[in-house]
Amino acid sequence: MKSSFYESALAGMPLKDALIIDEHCHMGPCGAYVRGASAEDIIADMDNLGIDRAIVSHSMSILSDYRRGNSATIAAIEQYPDRFYGYCTLNPLYPDETMEELERCFTFPGMKGIKLHPYCHERPLSYTHYRPAYEYAAENRIFVMSHTYTAEDIDATDRLAREFPEAVFIMAHMGGEKQNVERALEVAGRHENVYGDLAVSQSMEGVIEWYVREIGSKKVLFGTDGACMSPVATLALVAMAEISDDEKRDIFGMNMQRILDRAER
Repeated sequence: MKSSFYESALAGMPLKDALIIDEHCHMGPCGAYVRGASAEDIIADMDNLGIDRAIVSHSMSILSDYRRGNSATIAAIEQYPDRFYGYCTLNPLYPDETMEELERCFTFPGMKGIKLHPYCHERPLSYTHYRPAYEYAAENRIFVMSHTYTAEDIDATDRLAREFPEAVFIMAHMGGEKQNVERALEVAGRHENVYGDLAVSQSMEGVIEWYVREIGSKKVLFGTDGACMSPVATLALVAMAEISDDEKRDIFGMNMQRILDRAER
């Protein structure tokens, strides 16, 4: 018998009976998905799919002006506090401003995590000017989500997880290409404080089942890369996967909620 998640997804109805947190969401133009990417556009998608909350960053934060982008994120989480949490995005090319920006962003309760993008900033995760972010995350027991699409970044996450056990590391895209995903799964399975998200960009049949088989349902996070990509595909991947409903609930939101709760303690 198919689960209610499967049946709802098949019928194109919003999912119910699960907390759903999209931990990888973008505002502002950033990709090929043609629907708008304003806060209101994102909420409309969330309502259509049954997503309760999204953790957002603004494309300006990555591509042009990180401080202005963070301000746009703060404005969104203050306008819609019941729907959005925010990422403080940092640019390692401005190291003298890092601590000031961290302190500014985290005066706002809705800001919950740190976002890094080594691909856009052309610096590896091991780069020395990222270290203040890791130290801040460890001191405050918060999470760092980073674009993770190379073996170098996966290996850096492996080392950082050992060095900063009080911080949580989220490998966005779970390594990206298949050979890197295999490596990322090994790292996530090795460390209590490392997770991977489902914004995999190259979704294969059975990918959710593979992840759960390798590292269990409690180390996988629901992230869609919306609005750069349609969130529909990732939601359907989980809803229609051949895993238990409890495992789906872990992925959809319970795992991320536990990470958020950890930072509050």
